[in-house]
Amino acid sequence: MSVSPPATKKSHTGRNIAIALVVLVLVIIVGFPSLGNLSQRATSGGGVIPREQSTNIVNGLITVGARNYQAYPINAPAGATNIHVRGSFTASGGGGNDIIVIIMDETAFTNWKNGHEVSVSYNSNKLTTSNFDVPLAAGGRYYLVYSNQFSLITSKNVQTTVNLIYTI
Repeated sequence: MSVSPPATKKSHTGRNIAIALVVLVLVIIVGFPSLGNLSQRATSGGGVIPREQSTNIVNGLITVGARNYQAYPINAPAGATNIHVRGSFTASGGGGNDIIVIIMDETAFTNWKNGHEVSVSYNSNKLTTSNFDVPLAAGGRYYLVYSNQFSLITSKNVQTTVNLIYTI
C-alpha cells in the first residue's frame, strides 16, 4: 500500500494582511472623505473651524486726476468676525507727492461726495506713503477712497495694495 506525502499547509498570512490593508484604506476613504481637508473638520461643538479669508480690493498702480477721486466699494460680510481692511500706498506726482486715503461707510461717502463734513473709519490726510489696518463692522458697505481733490493741476500716481480680511 502506498501512502501519499502529507498535504502541505499553505500560509495565507501575507495575503490576509494585504486584504486587511486594502479594506482599511477603503474604510478611511469612504468613511472619512474630509480627512485630507482638516480646515473643514467639525469642532467638538459641532461647527466648522473658522478660517481667515482675504479679498483683494485694489492692487497696482492707479492714477487719480487733479480735483478728482477714485472710490472702491467694500462689502463686509454679514456673519463674519475680525473684519478689517489692510493696505499700503505710495503716491507720486505734483509738488508734495501726496494723496489722501479715506475709508468710510456708505452714508458718510454719500455726504462726503456732496461736500459735507463726515466721520470716517480712516483718514490718512495728505501723505506720500503709509500702511493701514482698519477694523470694520459685519454686514456694512464701505468705500476706500483715494482723493486728489486738493490738487488743482496735477494728477497723482498711487502704487497701492488693499485687502479685506475677515474670519468666517
